[in-house]
Amino acid sequence: MNVFKSLGKLIWGDESNPELVQITSGQFYIHKPSIPRKCIYIDSMATIRRTSQPHQYLLAINRVFEEGEDDLQDESGEDLDDEKVFLIDGAMQFRKVVATTGTSFTWRGLASEDAGMEYEFVCDDDTTAFTVNNFEITTYQCMYERKHQKSHINAEDEAIEEFEIKTRKPKPVASKASTSKTSAKAPTSASAARIKKEKESVQHVESEEEYDSQEIDKPAVRTMPSGSEAVVDIMGELNLFDARTNMFMTQADDVRCRLVRDGKFSYWLLVTAKDGVQQLAQPLEPRMNPVFSQKHVSFIWNYFDDKHNVFSWLIRFKDVITLSKFQGSFGECMYEAINKEAWSKVSDVDQEYMIKTYQDDVEMKDADSSSQYSSEEEEEEEYYPDEEQEEEEEEEEAKYDEDESEDEEETFVPSGGDGAKNSQLAVGYKDRSFVVRGNKIGVFKHNDRDGLDFSTTIKNLSNNKGREVNPSKVLLHEQDTSMVMIDPRDLDTAYKVDLEYGKIVEEWNMPGTSGVLNLVGDSKYSHLTDNKTMIGLSKDAMFRIDPRLSGSKIVDSQMKQYAKGNNFTAAATTTNGSLAVAGAKGDIKLLNDLGKNAKTALPVLGDPILGLDVTGNGRWVIATCKNYILLIDVLNPENKRLGFDASFPAKAKPAPIKLHLKPEHVAAMKQPVSFTPARFNTGVNEEEKTIVASTGPYVITWNFRRVKNGHYDYQIKQYSDDVVADNFKFGQDRSIIVALPHDVTALPKRNLSSLADAIIQARKK
Repeated sequence: MNVFKSLGKLIWGDESNPELVQITSGQFYIHKPSIPRKCIYIDSMATIRRTSQPHQYLLAINRVFEEGEDDLQDESGEDLDDEKVFLIDGAMQFRKVVATTGTSFTWRGLASEDAGMEYEFVCDDDTTAFTVNNFEITTYQCMYERKHQKSHINAEDEAIEEFEIKTRKPKPVASKASTSKTSAKAPTSASAARIKKEKESVQHVESEEEYDSQEIDKPAVRTMPSGSEAVVDIMGELNLFDARTNMFMTQADDVRCRLVRDGKFSYWLLVTAKDGVQQLAQPLEPRMNPVFSQKHVSFIWNYFDDKHNVFSWLIRFKDVITLSKFQGSFGECMYEAINKEAWSKVSDVDQEYMIKTYQDDVEMKDADSSSQYSSEEEEEEEYYPDEEQEEEEEEEEAKYDEDESEDEEETFVPSGGDGAKNSQLAVGYKDRSFVVRGNKIGVFKHNDRDGLDFSTTIKNLSNNKGREVNPSKVLLHEQDTSMVMIDPRDLDTAYKVDLEYGKIVEEWNMPGTSGVLNLVGDSKYSHLTDNKTMIGLSKDAMFRIDPRLSGSKIVDSQMKQYAKGNNFTAAATTTNGSLAVAGAKGDIKLLNDLGKNAKTALPVLGDPILGLDVTGNGRWVIATCKNYILLIDVLNPENKRLGFDASFPAKAKPAPIKLHLKPEHVAAMKQPVSFTPARFNTGVNEEEKTIVASTGPYVITWNFRRVKNGHYDYQIKQYSDDVVADNFKFGQDRSIIVALPHDVTALPKRNLSSLADAIIQARKK
């Protein structure tokens, strides 16, 4: 089966979707005769769309608003439109340009107002080669259909390739706005190289004959408990996700969807056909990964059968009113199922807050209202290699990739054969990362290629009585010259390791706390200084730790003891020392000073919060639960004060953004979600640009700027083993340090995959 037809199964399959393929982030430039190039959209997305006419397609560039872009105007002084569209035709001279700084597409418009002008879309660094190639190939397929007025499905590769412009020395175009030393280099535009890569990507796809002979896999019908009563009862259309086609397939046009109560705080989702035959039954539980979309009037979730197989179902409702009714009842039932508490005890404001967390298309406020969130654009000189030079660069890149692969396969296996696994990761601000394995610490040096080199092992960590110390929490301290750790077998003591000397040099006694469970710096970057103090957390208390005190190291005047039941699980600090604390019930407290009452308490969702992080300026808080991640803007739009410094009005709690994996992607991955704590990239005076987390063997990143503007797409890298921990290399977001049970790797962000590629890789398992 030819290459373009194989890719078409993923790109062209859903005829109801007007969008064929999209590059979600880049810059849009215009070139006019005798006038220097000009960036007209600082941030934009490129989409290839269907039209109402058969075999006619559009290339659309949509503007994504950023700080200061509202003031940009064209040469005539008129305001810019938010979208620029081009009819896709072979005469537009569409071509892909590969340079050392990245990849771009250039073309000419065919409309009269475009005469003499050339346009360019420069892909962002995080655009993968897979996405770039799909975009290029789809454009040529559209050109073929317009020229021949028939489908491209049965066309030979050569007939599609005739539209590729093979110019080796294109005229200079705008350079990629990036200073990254590891920016992605896309494959060359040579047909052979591109086809080879695409064949490797789609070789798993079944032929049409093989697919047609197979039926979609369905879960076995689970027995529904008897004696239940309906909470809500509505009609809808039932669909099941088919990973082979990347589409939801209709299973029944008209089904009865009910949420039923079968006991106190116990609820089920029950779907039956017109004739009363049961289609599915499922208890309400957090791992359902529920998502509601008003845009698509649908409810999507995950279903786990008794053999732990994962499926993704979708119910489409007749209108938004019906959807809202079902969503409200679902939020109520899920809350009671998780918290074992009556929904009526929750205030109306908090009820609305909780129900909105299930909504995928939340209305966004102006996220980037301050220049501190604007990315500085920097021009770089562009280099255009000829064919011979391209081949030399490819050879050099292959050598680099081989070296990089060796770096990534560096394994930390300390001697002793004790069977221990990597458990903790601490990334230093200088040039080292530390991985804890049992009572040993592996030390890795960051090399010039953003990779890792194994340096040494600190062995046999033990206390002053000779007992091994196996830490469950670690914190870098005093300009990364020391590490403070907690051993779960003795939670009243913290141990200070001198990382230069390679031994535990101090033991800090901390009685009366019911056990120290977590440590966090006095401020986000306090470990860059010689500051001695830090903040400790127990189940129901927060306190300052000062190792210079004699006896107990807890500062009595800076200890806040709460009533039992808070069960604190995570904490994070801002640059100025404000503190965010979260608990096992899903509550988040914001404080501007340790020892005082919280200024803001966000509603309790019920799912335990496993990790917290905060942007340096304190505006954004990210909270990780097992199945999803909450991103919260804590800037009050009315008084421009942060939730750390002043309370929100009761009826104006900040609406959370819920980051999650699409249920259909979870089904393709064939395992439930279990996130590790999500992190922002960090660095003094470094803007937060990317969020990283992991689940199972997958490392996942979100473009923070795009998330703030309402775009929740993500990228994935799959490993052969589950990820223990991950974090960005300090001071940038190009490289992610990843700890696996027996390996430690440096992952270039450019190696993460697009959504379509992630599904493809999951299917190969």
